[in-house]
Amino acid sequence: MAAFIDDGELDDFIQEYFSESDEDSEFEGFDLNDIITDNDILSEILFEQDDKDINVGVDEQNGWSRIDTPPICAPFTGTPGLNTDIDLGEDPQPIDFFNLLFNNSMWDTIVLQTNLYANRRLQNDELKPNSRITKWRPTSIDEMKVFFSLIISMGLTRKGDLDAYWSTDEVINTPFFSKMMAKDRFMNILANLHLNDNNLANTDRLYKVRPFITMMRDTFGVYTPEESLSFDEGTCPFKGRVKFRVYNPMKPNKFGIKLYQCCEARSGYCVAFDIYDADAERSCSIYADTVGVAEDCTHTTKLVVGLLAFCGLLLKGYKVYLDNYYCSPELFNELDLLNTYACGTVRTNRKLVPKAFTEVKKLKQGQGIFRRMGNLLAIKFHDKRDVHMLSTMHEAKLIVTDRVNKDNEPVLKPNLVVDYCKFMGGVDMNDQICQYYDVLRKSVKWWKTLFFHLFNVLLVNVYVLFKKYGKPAKRRTHQMFCQSLIRALIDEAVDAPLPDNTKGRKCEPIGRLTGKHFPQYIPAKEGAKRKRPLRDCKACNFAPKDRQGNRRTQTSFYCPKCVVALCVPDCFHEYHTKKDYKRKLGVDDNSSSSSSESE
Repeated sequence: MAAFIDDGELDDFIQEYFSESDEDSEFEGFDLNDIITDNDILSEILFEQDDKDINVGVDEQNGWSRIDTPPICAPFTGTPGLNTDIDLGEDPQPIDFFNLLFNNSMWDTIVLQTNLYANRRLQNDELKPNSRITKWRPTSIDEMKVFFSLIISMGLTRKGDLDAYWSTDEVINTPFFSKMMAKDRFMNILANLHLNDNNLANTDRLYKVRPFITMMRDTFGVYTPEESLSFDEGTCPFKGRVKFRVYNPMKPNKFGIKLYQCCEARSGYCVAFDIYDADAERSCSIYADTVGVAEDCTHTTKLVVGLLAFCGLLLKGYKVYLDNYYCSPELFNELDLLNTYACGTVRTNRKLVPKAFTEVKKLKQGQGIFRRMGNLLAIKFHDKRDVHMLSTMHEAKLIVTDRVNKDNEPVLKPNLVVDYCKFMGGVDMNDQICQYYDVLRKSVKWWKTLFFHLFNVLLVNVYVLFKKYGKPAKRRTHQMFCQSLIRALIDEAVDAPLPDNTKGRKCEPIGRLTGKHFPQYIPAKEGAKRKRPLRDCKACNFAPKDRQGNRRTQTSFYCPKCVVALCVPDCFHEYHTKKDYKRKLGVDDNSSSSSSESE
């Protein structure tokens, strides 16, 4: 209010506001004494008394009143922040928060089930001789970390298909992928990736991803959210065949698997979620019974109360913002009994919604009516169109927004409308951050698409925690976060096998210019005549096509870490300290070939 009108001009503004009306009855029942004002709020200007010819008998029988009273709300008793005993140090990195949400037992589960599924496929007698699965070898936790680091990296570098990441075409070449893992090995792990034993399949439609869902629900609790929450639907895009696929024309991804998400309003941190699988018996709504919700309540009421009960957010004074799919007087009354307060838009055909909402059909812009039933406030407000809302934490008051109308006058809106617009976007914010560097890949298997979508949600939560509790820095972008996480996962994978460079495209070994390297004699093969076998030196030899009579150099030493033969000491030193080691040694394949062509 102070941004537009000084305190000394406030009475003049109110008087002018009333004097603009041509009809004396427009503000019937109100005078200046009925208006409560302060520096930020004007109340009872917009919510005028209803016309006397409106039939309010039904509303009065249902407990609705036209007299507004302040709601009685319990204070917020939550303690927002991290609630873990793990010491993150003075300068926590993205990998530290990632390990909080993606625990070690999940790595064990993924490796165990992936190896188990691949071994069962190998026992199939109908495998073709050239099938990729015939080259399968058991994977490990370190190799799986490299695999997931490549999955995250694919979100940074979007390409049309997976083969393009290993392309040798200089236009689209990304050597990072071929240095970390061979293409066939990556495809093999992706094809055999599993989270649960197929032989233990039961009536749970989500059993394929159930271990990952359970882990996420447990680890997301390491952070306690702030007071304001938003509850909305998210969608995992999927157009394939699955029984619980849904269609929502209002979402960017109209076909997919529906998720119910409860997120922190300001940051988008996903506190809890549930997945719609067309079976209410396995939904989080079963937790509503533990807090005393009546059995005859609607499914949406049980769903909201149950999910909040599951993550321990009831009885603490939290404020939840919802859309009209969930909102009803029944839900708001149930939450109010549990010291949890709600605000949201409502459909006029819900039970116990005031009949005055449908009887008052023509409202001018900026007009509205309200009804009060205990803590529950219902309003109908007309801006560009009619908006119907419920709240158990607001009064029927107006606040001055930072907008002005065509007459350069400040725009007044109900406070619950302003708060709803401010705090309802938590789930949408989570979806938006997911889209920036999405790791989701198309798949005909619904559970893999859902798994990578949930992995996206987990990465967003890690990013939110890193922004909140990481050491302040001038630049902390989402891209830098992903790059740091990728490097950390690769650094942790100290025992990950190196890509096989003996076939196909030659790749530089991982860590050629870093780490500790020591020369050793090349081991002799069983039955070999030479005790000290010789190999062509990697550094000081031209390529066979460019030798042109130059004598090749052989050595009996090699680097066991890089798996290349090298002369000792010069070639060994140059290879591990110079990026362009061939030019330093006077052996440049490109210059040799160009000079021969000129001759």
